[in-house]
Amino acid sequence: MLYFLKAGLVLLATPKTGSTALEQALAPRADIVLQGDAQIKHCTFQRYKWRMEKFIQIFVRDLPETAALIRQPEDWLSSWYRFRHGAWLDGTPRSARGLSFDQFVEGYLAEKQPPYAAVGRQARFLTHPQTGAKVDHIYRYDAMPEFLAFLEHRLQVPIRLETVNASPDWPVTLAAELRTRLELHYAEDYALYEGAQSRFMP
Repeated sequence: MLYFLKAGLVLLATPKTGSTALEQALAPRADIVLQGDAQIKHCTFQRYKWRMEKFIQIFVRDLPETAALIRQPEDWLSSWYRFRHGAWLDGTPRSARGLSFDQFVEGYLAEKQPPYAAVGRQARFLTHPQTGAKVDHIYRYDAMPEFLAFLEHRLQVPIRLETVNASPDWPVTLAAELRTRLELHYAEDYALYEGAQSRFMP
C-alpha cells in the first residue's frame, strides 16, 4: 500500500497485479509505504478503512481516494498457479508442483481449500464485507497503460515499470465445466472485473 498526501490517493496492492513493480517505481514518492511481509504490503480495503484511514485523518482533513487493479479471475488464478510452481515452495503444502491447472482450480473451488489453492479473492480484497463499499478507482490489469495514465495524472510524474516478481510465462488451459463452475461460484469477482475501468478520462 502506498499513500500520496499531495495527490490525495492511496494505492492498494492487489496480489498478482504487478504490485511489486508499482511499489518499486512509486515508493520513493509516497508519504506512507506498507511493504515487506505480504499481510502488510497487501493491506486489504477493509483493513485500510478500519485502521489506516483513521491514521491518515490525523494529518489531513479530506480523506484520500483509493485506487487498485483487478485481474480477470481465471487469468488471476493462472498467475497464482504458475507462481506456486516456484522452487522455493518445493516440498511444502503450498506447492502446486505436479498439479494441472484443472486440479488447482478444483482445489480453489473446494469447500475447504488445500494450502496450495488458498489464495483469497479479489472481490474480498477490494470490497468492504460489511458496508459493501469498494475501492474508488478500480482498473483492469489488462488496461495497465490506462491505469498508469491515471496515476501519472494524479501524481504529476512519469511512470516507468520494470518487470519484477513475475510468474513463469507458460500457457495453461481450463476445462469448460470448471470454467462454468468458477464463473458461478465467484460471480462477484467476475462482476467486479467487468465493471472495472479500462479507459482513462482526465
